[in-house]
Amino acid sequence: MSHNAKIVIVEDDSSFASFLKTILEEERYDVKVFYDPETALKNIKNLSPNLIITDLKMPKMNGIEFIEKASDIVDTKFIVITAFGTIPSAVEAIKRGAVDYITKPLSSPEEFLKKIEKILKTTSHTEELEIPPYEILFAGIENVYYMIKEVAKTDTTVILYGETGTGKSAIAKAIHIISGKKGAFVEINCASIPETLIESELFGYEKGAFSGAIKQKYGKIELAQNGTLFLDEIGELTPSIQAKFLKVLQDKSFERVGGLETIKTNARFITATNRDLKQMVKDGKFREDLYFRLNVFPITIPPLRERKQQINKISEYLIEKISKKLGKEPKRLSKQSLELLKNYSFPGNIRELQNLLERAIILSKTEEIEIKIEKQEEIEENNLKSLEKKAIIEALKKTNGNKKMASMILGISLRTLYNKIKEFGLE
Repeated sequence: MSHNAKIVIVEDDSSFASFLKTILEEERYDVKVFYDPETALKNIKNLSPNLIITDLKMPKMNGIEFIEKASDIVDTKFIVITAFGTIPSAVEAIKRGAVDYITKPLSSPEEFLKKIEKILKTTSHTEELEIPPYEILFAGIENVYYMIKEVAKTDTTVILYGETGTGKSAIAKAIHIISGKKGAFVEINCASIPETLIESELFGYEKGAFSGAIKQKYGKIELAQNGTLFLDEIGELTPSIQAKFLKVLQDKSFERVGGLETIKTNARFITATNRDLKQMVKDGKFREDLYFRLNVFPITIPPLRERKQQINKISEYLIEKISKKLGKEPKRLSKQSLELLKNYSFPGNIRELQNLLERAIILSKTEEIEIKIEKQEEIEENNLKSLEKKAIIEALKKTNGNKKMASMILGISLRTLYNKIKEFGLE
């Protein structure tokens, strides 16, 4: 956490400004609030803030005008506050230099704080990347560690396959650390950035490239020079961006939006997805040539349900980490809770385990941590689905793939069988 970082809030809504200030100060940020942009402009030079959070709609001066004027006074990052339903205005602000936006009312204080921490971390390329110890990160998947240790020595493009929450970002960071590269580890989530912004985020832009481009901006590729660029959710790239990114992989060069200069890159590229890119290629949703460029060194990260023997080890680490964050003494899991976790399917993987533990630690009033999974029927449902899938496979084998006969054996309609085949990926 970036403790004591200076954050300025420019917000005419005093109650919302006070709410943000309280949340940030609880995390030990140094916060100053201004209720009008003109007063903020007079004071920000002396404050030298690490981050400015500004409302978009304010009397006398809107947020975009404020960002333009503030950018001439201080070199910092901006987040804009926008009301639900006015996201296009936030997108316009990002084009003008803001790095992100938050909505009012705030949907999740936790997500807001994560966003703040992530933005402040990117201000320093030398800051140590935070990942779990290797014995935890690769517990039960030692073969993955062997693979990344070998590929880290090269500049080969790596793609990580795995369900949501399996730790793909942490493993990408481990590759970067082991590689010993001197440049930054730069991360971009292709699914979280609006389609209209993804090109300028990746490639950067020149001053005057489009309406609102008031100064030159480096893109993620350029920021990753001598380092690593990690593109999460690569399957979400639009066809036009897929074509442009393919050119980067082929030529190791690119142009900023609105620029004529060809810029060389020596960044190492790691991508990740929870989707079946091969199927997306067949469906015409992903370029085949890009797929082959990315799929040079594929690594599949197993889900947590396939690492059940390591649940206790991983949980102990997370309990200690979460307890420290919450200012509590670490406790041990009850035997009953440990068994419950070992038999749970974890659709959200390690991220879900962490959330379950954090909730249990907060609510714990006894000497042991008791886990409660609200949807315990999911365990039974998962077992039923497994039996259902097995029955369909056996029926199809018996009938040599004749779906009509298989549906009769199973006692379901042909249409239901087709739906189940699609659901279980048996096509």
